[in-house]
Amino acid sequence: MRHLALLILLLIVANGSARAGVVASKVLSRSDGISSIEFIQEKRKSDTITERAKRAWKDLVGYKFDVSCPIFSHTTCTETGKDRADARAKCISRNPLCYVTDASR
Repeated sequence: MRHLALLILLLIVANGSARAGVVASKVLSRSDGISSIEFIQEKRKSDTITERAKRAWKDLVGYKFDVSCPIFSHTTCTETGKDRADARAKCISRNPLCYVTDASR
C-alpha cells in the first residue's frame, strides 16, 4: 500500500513539474524580452497593542518549546500554563503532527 501511495505521489510531482517546464519555457521565450513573472510580497498583518503585550508576557513567564514539523518546518512555541506539562500540551494541540521538545534558552 505504501508503494502504491509513493508511486502516485511521484506521478503527481512529475506531471506538475513537466507542466511547469512547458509554461516556463513559453514565458521565457517571448521575443520582446519582458517576462510576465511578478513577485508579490505577502502583506504582514498589523499587531495591536494587546497582542504585543500578550506576546511580551508569554516571552517573560511562558515556557518555550522547539516545534519540528514533518515538512521541513522548524518554529518555536511559547505557552503559559500551570506547569511545563500543561504548557507542552497546549503547544502540541496548536501544532498537530509535529514533534515538540524543550527549547534551549
